[in-house]
Amino acid sequence: MNKTEKSQIIVLIACFACVFLSAALIWNYYKKPADENEALIVTIKYPEYENAVITPVSTMECAIDNEFLHELQQISSSSDGNTDEHSYNYQYDTVPDKIYIKAPDIYVFEQGKSKSSMTPCSVGSIAYYDDAPWFSITAVTIDKLYTGVFDITISIKAFKDIVPVMTTLKIGDVVLDEVRSAPEKETVFENDSYISETFQFRYNRGALSDISDLVNEATFCTEDVFHRISGAQITAECNIPSVKVIIEDSELSSK
Repeated sequence: MNKTEKSQIIVLIACFACVFLSAALIWNYYKKPADENEALIVTIKYPEYENAVITPVSTMECAIDNEFLHELQQISSSSDGNTDEHSYNYQYDTVPDKIYIKAPDIYVFEQGKSKSSMTPCSVGSIAYYDDAPWFSITAVTIDKLYTGVFDITISIKAFKDIVPVMTTLKIGDVVLDEVRSAPEKETVFENDSYISETFQFRYNRGALSDISDLVNEATFCTEDVFHRISGAQITAECNIPSVKVIIEDSELSSK
């Protein structure tokens, strides 16, 4: 992999993290407690993924009972890329003796592991991952900017919680990179789950007045992905030393 490709991957990963966390950050800003010292903060790490690029979901269940009938209200979350620590802040009335948490799902970056990397660029086409439907193409639009220059927008609906990171559009011998800064770009998460996305590509080769036939024969290609994983092992500690943290479905707990 050359330096240019490495730089592209870093930018794409950063874009994914920004899109995924932007809504949570806005929510966190307005829900911020008046005094952060009064918040109960649980900091977790994922030891088995310490060398991987991961993005945890923005919510983590935390309760004062092991049946999770009395959950604490989460008020914010944050990640520290330097320490690989992920913190979740909760409101509380009385300091509990112990709390119970469930490891949040994580999106793990997988380079070049997409099992289905080429999908016909037409409405109704379905991409597969591990022999199961991954996403379907729901719309393909072509906007002519001027002679020889067109914007091609592709919309997909996801069936699996796997987010394509690096996408291209192959038209004949021409390979177009996604225009990630396009205003039409939209990535939708619902309850931290990947739902849909739009991709835009710009074709500016030749003096054609119409490229509909070319696009009908084009291929939508995916390479790298973020794959959602559940049940990853975590370590955890609380900012209040007297509070013991018990990790659900794990023998681990805070010291």
